[in-house]
Amino acid sequence: MEEMAFVKIRVFVTVAMLLSSTLTGCHLESRNPPTSKTLQVSMDEVSKRSTITQNVTLGVGNTLKLQLGSNYSTPYRWAADAKIGDTGIMQQTSHQYVAPSTDALGAPGSENWTFTALKPGTTTISTNYSSFVGKNTPPVCQYSVIVTVQ
Repeated sequence: MEEMAFVKIRVFVTVAMLLSSTLTGCHLESRNPPTSKTLQVSMDEVSKRSTITQNVTLGVGNTLKLQLGSNYSTPYRWAADAKIGDTGIMQQTSHQYVAPSTDALGAPGSENWTFTALKPGTTTISTNYSSFVGKNTPPVCQYSVIVTVQ
């Protein structure tokens, strides 16, 4: 009889420990967002929409990567230095053009930026897709991302 009670207690303790570790793991997982997030906009979207706005939430120290469709076979480019509303919250660390993976004439590539989250807060990062030919040409597409750093 005592042995049966001991087995029941042991099973109860084991189940309690498993539930506790599972619940703790889920709780901690939700508090630690991924260290890097990537937002993408295809060249098809860029050519069809004049304004594109996205939202993202990051943790302090996390990296945001933007990949915006771009076609260097045309005179249009994204502004390399993105406008950051509050440079104390986010910092641009890189920008580069990535050529298309095909040899097809006129195929689009992408322009890629990397940003680092510096401190908690909310800010906006924006850039414009416009022609470098001519003076004061209006952008054909304006991109913005609202960034919340926790």
